[in-house]
Amino acid sequence: MRTQWRTGLGDFSDCLLAGLLVALASVPVVTAGPAFAAACRLLDRTRRDLGSPLWTTFWADFREAARGGVVFGLGCLAAVVALAVDLEVVAELPGAPVLRPALWLLAAAGVVVAVRTCEVVATSGPAPASRTPVWRHAFVTAARETAADPKNSLLLAAAVGMAVLLVWMLPILALVVAGPLALAAVATGGRR
Repeated sequence: MRTQWRTGLGDFSDCLLAGLLVALASVPVVTAGPAFAAACRLLDRTRRDLGSPLWTTFWADFREAARGGVVFGLGCLAAVVALAVDLEVVAELPGAPVLRPALWLLAAAGVVVAVRTCEVVATSGPAPASRTPVWRHAFVTAARETAADPKNSLLLAAAVGMAVLLVWMLPILALVVAGPLALAAVATGGRR
């Protein structure tokens, strides 16, 4: 019984350390995607007991995921800016009470697809066609999996919502919340 408790505490500390490493690697905002993908890969290895030192494994995975992942990060940043502009424009339109919730629903679906894209990059091999970039292939796969598996997509959306709620209640948790969110992404990810 005592060893299970210690194992669980070790897994929890690995999860929080992964979140801290994501926060550190995400200081330039456009690297948040590769950092999150590296955390997903790290926690997937930990779950399957294929672990090695977390610090060096994370940075090696981060450097690998950064190839093409920065473009993904720029795209996500552009989507956030477009959503903010759309929300401001919608506030002035006559149908604002209907359009605003629709935009928030679209944003939630976009966040789930973005988180799932990082998980796909982390847990799948290279793209099938050598000419297809890994992140583009992962984005298409994540969109398909999100639409095909609504139960796991709702679970992942709930995890994202809980992460946002925790950061809203206690902003210092922004430093570690990416770790549990990466574990949720790996746990709800499709089986490839």
